[in-house]
Amino acid sequence: MKKSVLLVFILIFSFVWIDFSRQVFAQTRARTETGKEVILYPDGTWKYVTEPTVRPSPKVSYIKPPSATKFIKTERGNFGVWYDESKWKKAGKPDAEGKVYFQLIGQDGYVMVIAEGIEMPITALKEVVLENAQKAAEDAKIIFEEKRVVNGREILCLRINGTLKQIPFAYYGYYYGGKEGTIQVITYTSQNLLKKYEQEFTDFLNGLVISP
Repeated sequence: MKKSVLLVFILIFSFVWIDFSRQVFAQTRARTETGKEVILYPDGTWKYVTEPTVRPSPKVSYIKPPSATKFIKTERGNFGVWYDESKWKKAGKPDAEGKVYFQLIGQDGYVMVIAEGIEMPITALKEVVLENAQKAAEDAKIIFEEKRVVNGREILCLRINGTLKQIPFAYYGYYYGGKEGTIQVITYTSQNLLKKYEQEFTDFLNGLVISP
């Protein structure tokens, strides 16, 4: 059962990231005469930029936990992640797109790290992430949004809930876009288990470091 659930999540994430990479270059933004921002697509269609469903909270500072002594450097962009190898294990090798997977040992908690060298504003990254999540799960929505300072760098924290193959899922991730590149560190599990793994997920996320 664990392998089948993990496979569902990985397949969905793979779809979302491939489509995300295509959209980075396919869409442009513009403003209407009334000042509203819209996204323009190559096929001539457009949509209003979605306003945040949750008001961003004041920035909160975090640092990597002392137990996070194992370090990995991403193949793309200037990023790395510190983690506790007594709690987390790599789930296979990085795939062709450079995605790296982790699993909470003996548990149903997972992480995917996606890094690119492409510079992108965090507002654009957030918009595309949500839009592609909704393509995979129509009911996907942001239920929590917060700006955080993690190891001295400002990132965006998002929680997204939705339903995949009748499984109520929860994504809890850190997102960053800037001159160093673009990175998503996303923890995920079923909604009923998020509270159980929340501290372990937060500790993993707080291992994110961004080099200048």
